Amino acid sequence: MKLHRALYLLFASAVMIFSSGCAPKSPLPADKHYSSSAIRVPFVAPRSELCASSSIEMLSLHWQSVGTYLPRLSLAELDSRTLIPAKGGTLQIELIAAARANGLLAYPLEPTYAALFSELEAGHPVVVLLNRAYSWYPLWHYAPITGYDAKAQAIRMHYADTPDEAVPIGTFAALWERSGNWGVVLLPPTELPTSARADKFLQAAYDLEKTGMRAEAITAYETALLRWPEDTSFLFAAGNAYYASHRLSRAEENYRKIVRIDPLHSLALNNLADLLCRSGRAEEALELLDQAKSSDARTQALIKATREEIGRGCDPLFKSPHQENSSLSH
Repeated sequence: MKLHRALYLLFASAVMIFSSGCAPKSPLPADKHYSSSAIRVPFVAPRSELCASSSIEMLSLHWQSVGTYLPRLSLAELDSRTLIPAKGGTLQIELIAAARANGLLAYPLEPTYAALFSELEAGHPVVVLLNRAYSWYPLWHYAPITGYDAKAQAIRMHYADTPDEAVPIGTFAALWERSGNWGVVLLPPTELPTSARADKFLQAAYDLEKTGMRAEAITAYETALLRWPEDTSFLFAAGNAYYASHRLSRAEENYRKIVRIDPLHSLALNNLADLLCRSGRAEEALELLDQAKSSDARTQALIKATREEIGRGCDPLFKSPHQENSSLSH
């Protein structure tokens, strides 16, 4: 991002202070040891105002080098999706949207060092937002963290002109704190953050699906089910995504598994009944729908609409169920 000469001098002064005996103290608990980690992330030289797209590109190249992930966008396309000329940079929402368009799942990092180090130790680079200047005149900068040197107590990151630059943990803490410890884990949908919570990962996968990346979202749901195999929210989201993709046997399998786990899951019963009716099994569909009970007015309206459609004779496949309205419901 743009760097005013006067602010550059102020920043240089701050760097001198950080490198002297006045460096900020380590934010890590004295009784807590974090292991060293080193992630091989390809380096993209810094470009004025384009640190967001460069960060996405670096992580995309990393995941491409270690697995089957293939980027969807060129660096030039990432630039055009992230840069806001009037602001001379990129807001977090644009970075996340561009990462999703590139086929990556964006999982918000918990703003803690425990979450950060758990990802690094698992081989997951993390993009963080730093303020390299002052609260009254911030100079925001996105950078990928590529590891941690426990002996030197330094964060390794593609921070400026040098790959894997060592930034003392106290200095990093001061810069990171000014953004509220903001960070994001950008992963292919085959990977799961080690610090992931089920509800947050479900939202991240569903957000990926809403951008049109349904196949990638299905992969993310299935990845989550390896950790949470009986989580009905993931099963329901996957079932709806399969149904919308015309993969009917997989959709039916997911809905039936939900009903086995929770026989009163009204939305799964409703969507399974919808699927059965559209595949010529109207009698079984009505029997299932009779089991669907809910005190929620919106869900009652969906069940009523499905029952009326079964009574009229369902439209032939392929038509999606009420996915958009209900896929994140429990």
